[in-house]
Amino acid sequence: MKIIRATIFFIVFLSWMPLHAGTPAPGNAGTAKPASPAAAPPPAAPAEDLPSVPAPQFPEAQSKLDGWKQTLDQVEAVLRAHVIDDTVLNNLRSRTTAAQGEARDLISEITPPLEAATARAAELAPSPEATAPPSDDVKLERAKLLAEVAARQGIIQQAKLINVRAQQTIEAISDRRRAMFNDSVLQRSASLVNPTFWITAATAVPVAAGYLTDLLTKWGQVLASQPLRAASGFAIAALVVLGFFLSPGRRWWSRWTKRDPEIANPSPLRKTGSAAVIVLADTALTAVSLLVLYQALMMLGVLPDDVSPIVRALFIGITFGFFFVRLTIAVLAPGRPTWRLIEMDNAAADGLISFAVLLAMVIAFGVVVDAINLAIRAPIELSIASRGVVAIAKGLLFMGALRVAAATEADDGTSPPPTAAVNKSAWRLLIPVGWVMATAAILGPLAGYPALGRFITIEMVVVIAALMSFVLLSRFAAVLVNTTFAFHGAIGRFLRQTAGLGSSAVRQIAAVLGGLLQLSLIGLTAFVVLTTWGIRSDDLLTSMSSAFFSVQIGNITIAPSVILGAVAVFIIGVVATRALKRWLEERFLPETSLDVGVRSSIGSGAGSAGVILATLIALSYVGLNLQNVAIVAGALSVGIGFGLQSIINNFVSGLILLVERPIKVGDRIEVGNRMGVVKRINVRATEIATYDNVSVIVPNADLISGQVVNWMHGSYSARLSVPVATSYDADPDKVIEILLDIVAHHPRVLKSPEPFAILGNFGADALEFTVFFHVAHIGIDAGAANEVRLEIFKRFRKEGIEIPYPQRDLHVRDLDRIEALVRDVAGRGLAGTERSAAP
Repeated sequence: MKIIRATIFFIVFLSWMPLHAGTPAPGNAGTAKPASPAAAPPPAAPAEDLPSVPAPQFPEAQSKLDGWKQTLDQVEAVLRAHVIDDTVLNNLRSRTTAAQGEARDLISEITPPLEAATARAAELAPSPEATAPPSDDVKLERAKLLAEVAARQGIIQQAKLINVRAQQTIEAISDRRRAMFNDSVLQRSASLVNPTFWITAATAVPVAAGYLTDLLTKWGQVLASQPLRAASGFAIAALVVLGFFLSPGRRWWSRWTKRDPEIANPSPLRKTGSAAVIVLADTALTAVSLLVLYQALMMLGVLPDDVSPIVRALFIGITFGFFFVRLTIAVLAPGRPTWRLIEMDNAAADGLISFAVLLAMVIAFGVVVDAINLAIRAPIELSIASRGVVAIAKGLLFMGALRVAAATEADDGTSPPPTAAVNKSAWRLLIPVGWVMATAAILGPLAGYPALGRFITIEMVVVIAALMSFVLLSRFAAVLVNTTFAFHGAIGRFLRQTAGLGSSAVRQIAAVLGGLLQLSLIGLTAFVVLTTWGIRSDDLLTSMSSAFFSVQIGNITIAPSVILGAVAVFIIGVVATRALKRWLEERFLPETSLDVGVRSSIGSGAGSAGVILATLIALSYVGLNLQNVAIVAGALSVGIGFGLQSIINNFVSGLILLVERPIKVGDRIEVGNRMGVVKRINVRATEIATYDNVSVIVPNADLISGQVVNWMHGSYSARLSVPVATSYDADPDKVIEILLDIVAHHPRVLKSPEPFAILGNFGADALEFTVFFHVAHIGIDAGAANEVRLEIFKRFRKEGIEIPYPQRDLHVRDLDRIEALVRDVAGRGLAGTERSAAP
């Protein structure tokens, strides 16, 4: 079956290539299915004279097309400006994306009527064999259909053009955004080591401080004028925190966040689950409390609009700092090495926690300072100074953390165990890279590139947080999947008991699901890291969507969405086929009067037919022309005949076995010197189980062309024979009488045909008898021969009939002369002995 599937897919792939090689790339990247061959209008015959009809109009669709064209013209005009804000770019992208999506929807809406009109027009086309011309009504209807096809194709072509223009505009917006990002990061300003810069910044401090004081004073006056509302906001946030600590979730939170250092070997689920809860629950509590407080102050009107950005930045900085610290504690587990998710020394883990706290404080401070500078419209020198100082502080903290992380060897110079060294090697590779980045973050502001230093430190924070989050989530996901899909797990037990899947199938599902989760986490981590490089989620989603729906390689257009859909259709067809085959073999066919061989042939035929049908349906979903498959198969027939000769021979032989049925499942056969029972007849080979419990795989061609002994062909009844030998002193008539009496009283021996016994031969050592008898079912009653032998042995011993051993009688000629010679030799020897003894 696997060989057949591989051959089918090979032929389908080769037939798909010439079908799509000359197909122009469709402009609609969002269609889920390629246009069928009927989408092209059938050309009119040269001699066909069709009446002239007006082309139908689609005013609503044309109005939409004009609106989208105008939108794209406006967006392209704005993009030509030299200075564009990021907010404007987001607005332009939203408008362009909306126009592109609506254009794709229009194509999907018009394509089915276009295909239907094309098909009807093709049906009304005059046949070359027709002698009589078509009627005027048929010509008029065909002319209307062709006009409708042309009009709808014009709409689709315009929509495809809109789709292409929109995609190009989106790419231009992305390029513009990346250029702005590069300019902002590499923007040069005054160096922080320049005294003149600090003098200028110092002169701007009083003015900025005055603005900030006025802002805070204004907010204080608002709070003082409405003390009840201000207190209500803080009370609401306090109630949220209090409600959490008084709820049943507090007990669950305490149980999972408590990591007992006395536990030497915590379970993987407990270990990773505790780390996940520490990060999720603690961060969620802080974020929800601050969010409720912020929203309450806004709704109560005690938070002015010019102060809200500062408060929002403060809350965001506190939340991220808390998340960063709790994530570091969850992964490194200070003071609890058995709970640690990363191989690291205790001293290094404990030391990194202090740096994580300091780094979180600096991060929150930098976020708040940037918000204050923006709110008070601080001079550029103050913004540059604050960003440069924060970047240098982060760089110094990173250097200290890297120094602590590098000191992972014992103070006495002993080397760590080999296993620990291997686990640490991956993380140690990041230390040199971290030193380079930390050094660049410090040198950037000093050289006049504070934005570059700020970007590097932000990138380092994001990378560290993303990597720690990936370690935590990947291990937790792997443990969760393995636990729930285990033999006694909830999902594993459900799949085995409800879906009827075996343990191996459940483990395979768990492995696939775990792999998909790991790939998803890797992609999410990479996306989070790349966000700091100016890559937006909408850009990534648009690129992925375009690649998913249409990828063009030269003149070949590949639609992964269609391919995945066809694969899904094929898998569903195969699963349905297996379910039908299992139902036939286990439920329906056993209730019929058919024998085992016929039931096996029906099940195998249903399985093969289902796979072929699923393949054809999947091919039709992709839009392949089955005629091309036949052409390619015919062209490859010669190569298949030589290269796959043995496989095709076995395949055809398997079909002959299933149709002609010279052997069936359950038959007792002999192939060569092996005897066994047929267990399964596959397309390529047949499985035979010998009586030694050994499976013999015999190619089907050997069963068709070779000599096969089938003990159960046509009838399950068979004649068995038991040979036995007696001494020549035994009475032959009595022996035959005993043999017939034994088989006559045996319960598994048939009365008809009647058993009989013969004296087969006069052997060299015994009389050779053979008793013949029939049994009803050779597969069940083959052991009757052994039972008859045992009974013969008992009766012969009882009747005193000897079963002789092999013996030989030696007849010596001229015995008298030999005796005289021996006496003569003995006499001479005796005389010589007497002479030697005399004195």
